[in-house]
Amino acid sequence: MTETDKRPRFFVPDLPAAAPARTELPAAEAHHALHVLRLRAGAAVELFDGRGQRAEGRIADAARRKVTVQVDRTWTEPQPPGPRVHLAFAVPKGSRADWLIEKATELGVASLRPTIFERSVAGKEPLSAAKRERWTNHCAAAAKQAQVNWLPAIEDASPLGEVLARAAGALVLVGDTAEEAMPVLEALARRGEGEDILIVVGPEGGLGDAERAIVRAAGAVAVRLGRSVLRVETAAIALAAAAIASAERAARLI
Repeated sequence: MTETDKRPRFFVPDLPAAAPARTELPAAEAHHALHVLRLRAGAAVELFDGRGQRAEGRIADAARRKVTVQVDRTWTEPQPPGPRVHLAFAVPKGSRADWLIEKATELGVASLRPTIFERSVAGKEPLSAAKRERWTNHCAAAAKQAQVNWLPAIEDASPLGEVLARAAGALVLVGDTAEEAMPVLEALARRGEGEDILIVVGPEGGLGDAERAIVRAAGAVAVRLGRSVLRVETAAIALAAAAIASAERAARLI
């Protein structure tokens, strides 16, 4: 294992564009560095901004609440090749939403699209600044652990019709437990070359009749994983994992 592999990673949204330079860790990251990892001046660290830029350096100053890093090298990590996978979902309550966001980030989902359904039990209001910040923090924590350098874009909450209208050019797969729904692997095998994938997961109460009409009009494909009725977060992550595996396989064949 190299020194770089051992470096703790920290999320810094505004990294310096070039090295050498100095930058401060955000307050939460500084607390983690000082009081959880017990890092001191001279410790080697890696930084990332969630948009592909990375940096290496060492802690120059470590005070009670402030950590300054001397940046020695910066570089840009390109986005993974191949189609991107987006996730539109009915927002689950409480910590279930946090779990969904963390696991979607670990998988490498390109965007998170909270979607308002007729039977939504949470997430019907616009995404507040506080909730967006909390979600971003969950994404960053997951990215640090999973060695992911691109955070998913977090979009504003929108009704299903608007989400589908913005999905032009993508293969849209909607989770469904109906017998006539296509097995997800079969649907993914029909994806066009280079075509992005939008996974749509509705509330546990299912789609209303009007929403089913909107889905059909948009040309979305109803897909299923099996015979179980899954919770939103379980279905979202299972479908996203299948789609990402399919996209990665397609990228390797190009």
